[in-house]
Amino acid sequence: MRTGKLVFVFLALVIAVLPSAEAGVFSDDFDDGEVDDWTVTTQGSGLFTASDSCSVSEPYSFYMSSPGNSQAKAVSPLYDVNLSENYHVSFYFLIPDTSNHWFEVFNNHQTYLVIDSGDDLEYYDGDTSYLVDELATGQWHHIEIKVYPSFEDYDVYVDEEFERSCPFWIHTGFENSFQIGDRENGSDDYGQAYWDDFEIIQPVDSDGDGIMDPNDNCPYVANPGQADRNSDGWGDVCECEAANCDGAGLITFLDFSILSAHWKENDLTLPGDINGDGVVDFNDLEILAYHWLSDCSEE
Repeated sequence: MRTGKLVFVFLALVIAVLPSAEAGVFSDDFDDGEVDDWTVTTQGSGLFTASDSCSVSEPYSFYMSSPGNSQAKAVSPLYDVNLSENYHVSFYFLIPDTSNHWFEVFNNHQTYLVIDSGDDLEYYDGDTSYLVDELATGQWHHIEIKVYPSFEDYDVYVDEEFERSCPFWIHTGFENSFQIGDRENGSDDYGQAYWDDFEIIQPVDSDGDGIMDPNDNCPYVANPGQADRNSDGWGDVCECEAANCDGAGLITFLDFSILSAHWKENDLTLPGDINGDGVVDFNDLEILAYHWLSDCSEE
């Protein structure tokens, strides 16, 4: 038997534990100094290693050095991501100087960011590269890639500022990993850079109603219609569940009696505090009255 108030408290606790309503897919802050789980390929004097010379989260970052006639690339460990659903890539990136030409900043099955020349961060569409932003050298930049598979594009943010939308380049490989660094052994591709604090997250659909949690006004109770009578961002189904104080089914006098027994009391755990604001009052009574004799199923 479900109790409306307990459901409400449970949902509040879950939201507190999972404030982002997103599932972590991959993360690496290199803080242990270990990169053995990455697939690193180097040739000549190329180098890809954990470095303590600079970092965002101390003490280590991931450092690439690929002078001319060398190679230094790294492929991430495998992770589980649904490439047909939205996901969000985030990391910190630093180039010490402008002695760079064409190395990958982030390359997966759908997105492709490079340093084309000097300090130019660009996206590549499989044919041509286009400027995203000119990065200041010698300082960390927060790079975010918000990926929208249904539109086959992604938005790039640098230091929390939107820079541009980029079309997909869907290419073979990296469906469940990504590559960074200088992929070719030769004099044309070279440079050095640092990466830190990689994170890939993907919204989840906790209640299976087809609405991802960040966009769901009742993320833990299925309501595909997203009805919200007063446009307060709290779906009617969740509102009704909280009003079902005795958990007996319909909203009836039994629920009203529970609410009235705690009238004007202050306690977040009280049955009858339907809206969870810490006091049982007319706001809670209005919600109960609206859902009177309802079984809380979505119409």
